[in-house]
Amino acid sequence: MIHSSAFDLTANAALVRLPNGLSVLACEVHDRPVVTSMIWYRVGSRNEEPGQTGKSHFLEHMLFKGTDRYGKGEIDAITLREGGSNNAFTDTDFTAYYFNFAADRWDVALEIEASRMSANMFDADEFASEKEVVLEELRIGLDSPWDALDQAVWAAAFTQHTYHHPVIGWMEDLERATRDDMEAYYRRWYHPRNATIVVVGDFDARAALDRIEELFGEKPEGPAPKLELSREPRQQGERRVTVERPTEVERLQMGWRAPEVAHADSYALHVLATLAGTGRTSRLHERLIERDRSVITQSVDYTDRIDPTLLTVRAEIRPGRTLPDVESAIRDEIARLQDRPPSDEELARAKRLMRARFILEHDTAANRAVTLGLYETIHTHRFLADYFERIDEVSAEQVRKAAGEYLNSDNLTVGHLIDEGASAR
Repeated sequence: MIHSSAFDLTANAALVRLPNGLSVLACEVHDRPVVTSMIWYRVGSRNEEPGQTGKSHFLEHMLFKGTDRYGKGEIDAITLREGGSNNAFTDTDFTAYYFNFAADRWDVALEIEASRMSANMFDADEFASEKEVVLEELRIGLDSPWDALDQAVWAAAFTQHTYHHPVIGWMEDLERATRDDMEAYYRRWYHPRNATIVVVGDFDARAALDRIEELFGEKPEGPAPKLELSREPRQQGERRVTVERPTEVERLQMGWRAPEVAHADSYALHVLATLAGTGRTSRLHERLIERDRSVITQSVDYTDRIDPTLLTVRAEIRPGRTLPDVESAIRDEIARLQDRPPSDEELARAKRLMRARFILEHDTAANRAVTLGLYETIHTHRFLADYFERIDEVSAEQVRKAAGEYLNSDNLTVGHLIDEGASAR
């Protein structure tokens, strides 16, 4: 077994907080002459009030439309000219922007992010144009069978908490969004004490920190982030939703309410998700794909979030097979986990797979930056320091108990996606 220290991404990472609250996480890795720099803002769809959904994602788009220093298209032009790449992404708990550059020219990214943090321009024409882009992106997502089903399941599973909202927002909210609303949202969340800069790769951390202090140190810390979320009440009974879309392949999504990042039970659930749905030896692969031949694909996902979330099982139904039969088979496999702990061999195999995937996924500076930034934003990057030690401590009995406590009907939302009009046949 590979020792846990091989997986400690935090071993060479140093966190500094500037007087204005900006966090800086620097990790020197000198194996390749590249640097990834990211800025993470602690704002996502989780922060959006009813009637104001979609703002975090829309704002991500607007930060490519120009600042008082960089005109429209200039950020991408500079990136291309210097041989780099850039992009951004929004999720429930955060919005993140990244640049990948050669090690001898990466610090231009810091200049761009310093400008975007406090001097983004909200040109009225650009706002109107980009609104149409975002609305079209939403329409395309609604046409996607998986996106439509996922949205329906999360909306049914969370009735009070803002995980109810899709990350991209609701159509009606986006249609009535205004430029002034967007700029106010930007001023509320985009400031030093709500941000973390992450730099990973072939650079000098001391010199980088000096440059970051020069560019960001005088920026006002910004308003104290205030977010009052409704706590999701205890679910009392299974919930079910049906989505109709033109499709030749029916789809199933089952979501159980599960705990937040670093919860004591989350480690056992991560192991459970792996042995249930990851790889050719996983229980659902062997049952649904190899034995029953009832599905085309299956997956199990349990993603760490700030607040309690969902553990989900997805499956695409093979033509000629039925949604109820596949759902029943998944319930059978869950019941097996609840009745009998996994064998020592199965447990060890799942843990080895988790380690191997982690190593492979973090071979690049970019992926290391994403993981360090993610956990510093939703919890603390130090979570990663002993993660695999905690995974090693998970027992077969803990997996069984977690299955019993969380993967039960009172915690479950089931979504079926069927061909449009099938329910009337």
